[in-house]
Amino acid sequence: MNERHRNKRLAAIRYVLALPRSVWYNYRLLPVRQARHLPLLISHRTRVVDVSGRISLNTEKLRIGMVKIGFNTCQTTDFRYHRTILNIRGRLDFLGECAIGAGCSIEVAETGTLTLGDHFNMGPCSLIVCHKATTFGRDVLTSWRCTFMDTDQHRLVDNEGHRCNEDRPIVFGDNVWCGCNVIVTKGTHVCSHSTIGAGSCVHGTFDEERTVIAGNPARVVRRGVWREIDN
Repeated sequence: MNERHRNKRLAAIRYVLALPRSVWYNYRLLPVRQARHLPLLISHRTRVVDVSGRISLNTEKLRIGMVKIGFNTCQTTDFRYHRTILNIRGRLDFLGECAIGAGCSIEVAETGTLTLGDHFNMGPCSLIVCHKATTFGRDVLTSWRCTFMDTDQHRLVDNEGHRCNEDRPIVFGDNVWCGCNVIVTKGTHVCSHSTIGAGSCVHGTFDEERTVIAGNPARVVRRGVWREIDN
């Protein structure tokens, strides 16, 4: 059996193993008219900590497996040992097809709203922590071990006792590509058709399209280039 056929067989086995959990959570989280389409495919290697929040789907694109959670891997990950974690106490909106890789962790606090655009693809072992508002546009692609946090997850106060590190939104436009090990902090805005170099720490507003952003702290290092999307 060649590598291609072996991978297809493993993928089919993983989807079969995911069916019991997927059926349960589709009918638990979605209206029956949506759940019967099984739009959520949740890997059996996914740990669901809390899903007391609200999950919504784009009903115009409703189909089986529209959202795949905990399946995608790469050369640096092993499906057997990387668990995906979901902790959704706030609002999570899927605007279309979505793939969240194996070993990813997603936390949406009660005060948070996470919006994932159509064809959002999150590489394995990545992290999203949303306490305010984190929004990804269409065709956003991230590599492995990326981190997105719109909060510090702790309070800093000044001499008068006033908090001085409020949570701030993260906004990504369409067709943004993140290399591996990218860190995106609160208050970041990245314009459409941007590329973020591997290992970058991104903070601030980048409002120029078709640029490469890289470094720590990140800055524009090249202009006039963007990721070509496969049709």
